[in-house]
Amino acid sequence: MTKRAVPCMLILLLVAMTHAFTGPALAQQVNCPVVDSAISMCGLYLTGQATAPSDACCGGVRSIHQVAGDSAQARRETCECICRTIAMYSDLSNEATRALTRECGVKAGIPIARDVDCSRIS
Repeated sequence: MTKRAVPCMLILLLVAMTHAFTGPALAQQVNCPVVDSAISMCGLYLTGQATAPSDACCGGVRSIHQVAGDSAQARRETCECICRTIAMYSDLSNEATRALTRECGVKAGIPIARDVDCSRIS
């Protein structure tokens, strides 16, 4: 084994052990920084400075929906992360936020918009 392979193997082992001991509950927790990063990649489109979302933006939108997973609670938490992130931008286009998932070809389980009631997400 090379000198590089040993640290990589140790890191992979540590990640596997952490997941085994913490179980799927921790794995399903919503990671708001992932949502923040994904939304920030769409800044030019969401502020009207680009006519279409970039590939990086659409990749971020897909990652948001992956983070949300299948549970209603995770989707609600992801929605709350989205709303908090969007609230930080004063110059977002409401039309662009509503069109984002459609433009990226993502089936929207969670709307990306300012006026969403996250408690109603199921």
